[in-house]
Amino acid sequence: MDSKAVNKEINSIIRPILKQNGFDKFSGRTYWRYHSDRIDILNFQSFNSYNADVLGCTTYSFSVNLSVYLTFLPEKTKVKEKDRELRPDESQGHFRSNVKKYLEQPEFPRKDIWFIDSGGKYTQASISDCKNQIQQVGLDWYNKFDTKEKIMKILSEDETEMDGTWGFGNFDSASRNELIAYTAIELGQTDLAVQKLNRLIDFNEKQYEIMKYDYYLAQIGNIKKEIDRIKTTHNKL
Repeated sequence: MDSKAVNKEINSIIRPILKQNGFDKFSGRTYWRYHSDRIDILNFQSFNSYNADVLGCTTYSFSVNLSVYLTFLPEKTKVKEKDRELRPDESQGHFRSNVKKYLEQPEFPRKDIWFIDSGGKYTQASISDCKNQIQQVGLDWYNKFDTKEKIMKILSEDETEMDGTWGFGNFDSASRNELIAYTAIELGQTDLAVQKLNRLIDFNEKQYEIMKYDYYLAQIGNIKKEIDRIKTTHNKL
């Protein structure tokens, strides 16, 4: 048993389901689905020898990671492109989660990893269970973000949960304030956007006082320009 055998099963059993549901771009084990304001990402994660040893699984065991990347936010880290389309890594998503297995594996009870043993006895069952969980649970997760109103509700009310959805920061964190600000801009909520952008200025000023990195001064300048743009646009309405 090796990763190539697992890849073959993923490609033959699960890839058609993903393509039917709009994940029509893929590279290796990562799939992308495009919308006007966001990109859905699904990734089959394998493990190197070190991580497999730490986790107690094999290198050809796998997890399924879910991610949503909002395209109306400023780009924080460089995002790869192909054929003029963004191809963000799963880890670059603004909202992240994973698919849990339903299959019972006494040798490896952890729910976020499908264990593939060296003899391959779990391969078919794992692939089948993974397909079912993607269809029944994973694809539905993306629907949480299919409108900006839903996104704003999550940002305004929800805690991050490592067993649920994470990546969007704690309440009043810089990452969450930025997400709220730019979602508010999209929704025409100017006052909220300016309020959260000012909180970002406060954060960057404090970071500059501590670190003295010019990066934070640049961020402050960019945010102030954004506030001026919002106010100018709002006044013209």
